[in-house]
Amino acid sequence: MLKGHEKPAFKYEDLLVTACIVPKPMDEADAQKMRNYDWQQVVLSDQDSYIRSLLSHTLPRVYLESLRVSFNEEDLPAAWKRLEGHYGHSNAQGMVAMIAEFEAALVKDFTSVVDLMVRVKEARNRINRLSRENLKGVTMISHQYAAMRVLSLFPSQYWGNNVVYSVEGLHLDRVEDLLRNVFTNKSRGQIEAMQAQPVPVNYAASNRALDKRKGREEEARPKKGGECFYCEGRYNRDGEPHRKVDCPKMQKDRSQGLMRSNIFVKG
Repeated sequence: MLKGHEKPAFKYEDLLVTACIVPKPMDEADAQKMRNYDWQQVVLSDQDSYIRSLLSHTLPRVYLESLRVSFNEEDLPAAWKRLEGHYGHSNAQGMVAMIAEFEAALVKDFTSVVDLMVRVKEARNRINRLSRENLKGVTMISHQYAAMRVLSLFPSQYWGNNVVYSVEGLHLDRVEDLLRNVFTNKSRGQIEAMQAQPVPVNYAASNRALDKRKGREEEARPKKGGECFYCEGRYNRDGEPHRKVDCPKMQKDRSQGLMRSNIFVKG
């Protein structure tokens, strides 16, 4: 939770059972209350999108293709109720707990990249073992999804052009090697402090293991597969890539008055 902001109004599991609405302040002239209202709206939107993204990445393709209404266009409680009916209530509840467990592994403080990666890999392995047992062989958290969630914790200007967007490139082991080369033994606090620091043009050259240069021309190049610079694929609809101009998350943020370069810049 960021300093100066209240804790989120809803938990992830709340969004699965009811339509969650943040009440608008009666006094719209109160700047502090309106800022908190806007913040809660963004958090709620992020929670909703995170659940949809995780489920769309982990549910079997045959199940998603059998739906008459797109998973991303239906109210989340209705989609969840149907999912419970398909897989069984107890198993569906277990998915909520597993989602929360993986998210908890990401938000905790860490002393180094190695410390973070040990925790994330242990959580992923445990969750996938349980999901394969309880959800008809489903691997709930892929290497690629876990790798993108880990990368989202780090300032993208330091690693953005050094990631190979492929099945092999987005493997946790490769991402760990990249991050260890860039951030060495820095703690989470030290890494977050780098967010506001300018990156020298020859920064990547000083990290020989990366063997790439982060100049302005390369920053401007589109990512493979039309990947969106704003959300980096986290808010793809039904697994289909999109470009920044078509990003549903960016459009939603800006409709709520939140202007930022990407989702990793806190509002």
